[in-house]
Amino acid sequence: MTDPDVVTEVPAALKRLAKYVVRGFYGLEHALALDILIRNPCVKEEDMLELLKFDRKQLRAVLNTLKSDKFIKSRMRVETAPDGKTTRHNYYFINYRLLVNVVKYKLDHMRRRIETDERDSTNRASFKCPNCYKTFTDLEANQLFDLMTGTFRCTFCQTEVEEDESALPKKDARTLLARFNEQIEPIYALLRETEDVNLAYEILEPEPTEIPSLRASQRAQAGCNMNSQKELWANKGPTYEDMYTQQVIINMEEQDVQHKVASDGKPVKERPIWMRESTVRGGFTDSEELQEGDMDADSYHDRDGKGNPLEANEEVMQTLLIHEKKSTSAAAFPVVTGAEEDEEFEDEPTVLVAGQPYSYSQVSQCEGLVAQMTAEEKEAYIAMGQRIFQDMYE
Repeated sequence: MTDPDVVTEVPAALKRLAKYVVRGFYGLEHALALDILIRNPCVKEEDMLELLKFDRKQLRAVLNTLKSDKFIKSRMRVETAPDGKTTRHNYYFINYRLLVNVVKYKLDHMRRRIETDERDSTNRASFKCPNCYKTFTDLEANQLFDLMTGTFRCTFCQTEVEEDESALPKKDARTLLARFNEQIEPIYALLRETEDVNLAYEILEPEPTEIPSLRASQRAQAGCNMNSQKELWANKGPTYEDMYTQQVIINMEEQDVQHKVASDGKPVKERPIWMRESTVRGGFTDSEELQEGDMDADSYHDRDGKGNPLEANEEVMQTLLIHEKKSTSAAAFPVVTGAEEDEEFEDEPTVLVAGQPYSYSQVSQCEGLVAQMTAEEKEAYIAMGQRIFQDMYE
């Protein structure tokens, strides 16, 4: 059960007190920030940025000023995002009990300052020598009075002193104190009204709350962003579709050029002799190459432009490969005789498998042969492998 004297809702007098003080002694930015905290018990810093549209640095300067003057308090909480990342957020709120005590202290400090100025104004220097600029107080007037001339003279240079108008108080301190009490009377009335208010703990230390209007606007903005993004992807231009599907065809033959020249009505130039006949002695001519490759000369030249240039290119490449094989077969692939093969086979070590000789390479590649060995044959096979391994790295 809760105490009947404990108030579970912030009284309107405390809210008016906070508004009067911040509007009377602070700037407009501070008043706006405090109004949000008055309407919402505990607000996150990011939400205040969204509502006030301030720069982050400006908002933090305003909040730090109010926090240093004990008008607001802050609390840091670590929150976990849906993706698993942890972030720290600052929450700000008003402790109304602390606010009332701070306002009382500051008003009393101001009143004491005015009274001190009133007391000190009567003890300031009120006479000044125009020659040596020495100043004198009212208590030193008996030392300055000259009985012979009936005037006040300086004790240092005997020059007649003058009244120091700059040392006089510009305003009467008693009038200033009365004006201060008159202007601060509404705040005094609110302090008297909230003197015996006992606030509950959940009001003094509130928990973070969400702002419904801000959450609704954020959801609507997020939905608009998603719809606009979908429309952007749906209405993308044709250039995005063909960005990575470019088709490039390279034709290295001159048939297209010749066909273009023939279509223009100009005569086709005859190919030079070094293109029709080989410059190497004993080489093949163009007509001989076509005959050996069983190719039709008309399909190769394609003077009429009706043939396929890709098929003609493939036929030419096949013809060139045939002649290259004929000219290089004798030099590139030497003939290996049966005697040399027998010598190579004889140089390879042999092992016994169930009494039958096999080459070492055959046994090492076939696990079934190793399984058929006897114990003595397997030991000889292992010893031979070790010896081959040692010879390889010596």
